[in-house]
Amino acid sequence: MSSHIGTPSDRRTFLRRSAIAVGTSTAVASVANRTSAQSEPNYDGWFDNTSNFDGTYDFTGRDEVTVRVGAEGNGGALAFSPAAIRVDPGTTVVWEWTGDGGSHNVVADDGSFESELVSEAGQTFEHTFESEGTYKYFCSPHETLGMKGAVVAGGSGGLDPSELGGGSDGGSDSGGDHAAEGGDGLPSLEAATIVTAIVMGLLSPVLFGVLLLLRGDDRDRAE
Repeated sequence: MSSHIGTPSDRRTFLRRSAIAVGTSTAVASVANRTSAQSEPNYDGWFDNTSNFDGTYDFTGRDEVTVRVGAEGNGGALAFSPAAIRVDPGTTVVWEWTGDGGSHNVVADDGSFESELVSEAGQTFEHTFESEGTYKYFCSPHETLGMKGAVVAGGSGGLDPSELGGGSDGGSDSGGDHAAEGGDGLPSLEAATIVTAIVMGLLSPVLFGVLLLLRGDDRDRAE
């Protein structure tokens, strides 16, 4: 005998299967989130008072990346945008002044590079990061207000640059949005896709086995 749709047994089976599906989706999301979190560098509190820091943007695979100086943040045009980026060793980072927020400079926390104090829009300063490492920097007049940045040379993973509010073409920073040149962030997107595919591949046999067991229970009750 076959079971009829709408019986209490059918409803219980439906609920169990729905719970399994939701649990599987939650597990996939949890693993993906943990993988993303593991890729975030440890800045040891460097950005604790930096209002526009929301994570490290992955610009690996590019020869040159532009960071804006005098972007919106920290109570005015007192931010580097993006505040933190990841690049490959050998990448040149170009800081470009917006002309807002007064005079700014770019000073490495370890003394490895330093720009002049500049206020004019369009001025640039560049530095090539040849060796792997995490390089912290700041604007000396506004460091205490949170105008800080970091360049991570080496490794992979981070936020997708296409999610930057001002786009990836050096556009406007209206409303505190970020802007930077350097690409579309495909490496981080591909990494997330690969992780999700692997997790789904591992969980699919387990889910299939559980569903078979549930179906067997239905048959037993029907007989």
